[in-house]
Amino acid sequence: MTLLTTIIRDGSLQSIELPFDEISDVLQRGDTLVWVDVTRPSAVELLQLQEEFDLPPLAVEDAVEAHQRPKIHRYERSLFAVAYGASMSLGGIHLSEVGMFVAPLFVITVRHDPILDIEPVRRRLETAPRDLQQRAAFIAYAMLDHLVDGYFDVLEEVEDRLADLEESLMQDRPEAGDLSATFQLRRDIVSFRRVVAPLREVLNTLLRRDETGLGPELDEYFRDLYDHVIKVYEELDVGRELLSAALEAYMSVVSNRLNNVVLKVSAWAAIIAVPTFIASVYGMNFRHMPELRWGFGYPTAILAMLACAGVLYALFKRRGWL
Repeated sequence: MTLLTTIIRDGSLQSIELPFDEISDVLQRGDTLVWVDVTRPSAVELLQLQEEFDLPPLAVEDAVEAHQRPKIHRYERSLFAVAYGASMSLGGIHLSEVGMFVAPLFVITVRHDPILDIEPVRRRLETAPRDLQQRAAFIAYAMLDHLVDGYFDVLEEVEDRLADLEESLMQDRPEAGDLSATFQLRRDIVSFRRVVAPLREVLNTLLRRDETGLGPELDEYFRDLYDHVIKVYEELDVGRELLSAALEAYMSVVSNRLNNVVLKVSAWAAIIAVPTFIASVYGMNFRHMPELRWGFGYPTAILAMLACAGVLYALFKRRGWL
């Protein structure tokens, strides 16, 4: 486990290595805000945090078991919220879960994925001593705002990939990997949408102070954050619809191309069928068959085959079947 404790007093931050048994002494001062960031904690380590900060057992259990749905719960002495950060990688959209315990004098962030960089949150707090007068609520807002800002970077990358895939799928001969990349992008959008959609309810709950116990000072901040999440959600819906439309258009192009191939094969089969029929009739060698002993029978049969094939070819060519 990696644990970083940040002490905030009079708007200034100080990152220190603070033992578990000394955290409660700092909290008893009443004028100090403690932010503990924990990365990849074990169940035993979270139990130590539970005892030191008097955390609700059910929330600690949710923090231990990763892959929770974005949510927020109010307990007697603290709030527990789950949100996700997002980043783009070669394999697609990477989602990083963050659990937050928020109380008047402390904030605990639990990260199971160290890929998520929260250093920008720390730098923001260092440059906003006035906002830190709102204490733990502002740290929670700064963390959520950092996560949502990352959504727009991912959304921009998704839109670029979507535009490239649309162009590739509409080509006469799309590359072999385009279709698999399209389905991968659609899975990424669906997964991303699943963590963005519940976040709307989380922020909506934060705006209802009777359910969270937070003061009204940050209402404007959380309302702006809520609008950003709505925008991301709507853009994901648009992206999903565009991707579905691109796949439908691709399947239509493939179907039309297949129909053209079948049409050409059928036309050539009809052209070949007539000479084959003539040849089969005059190849039966019956004794009393007409024109069997006629001297011009062979060239006449050949000319009849060529004439029938030429007429059918001209007819099919005129109709655009060849």
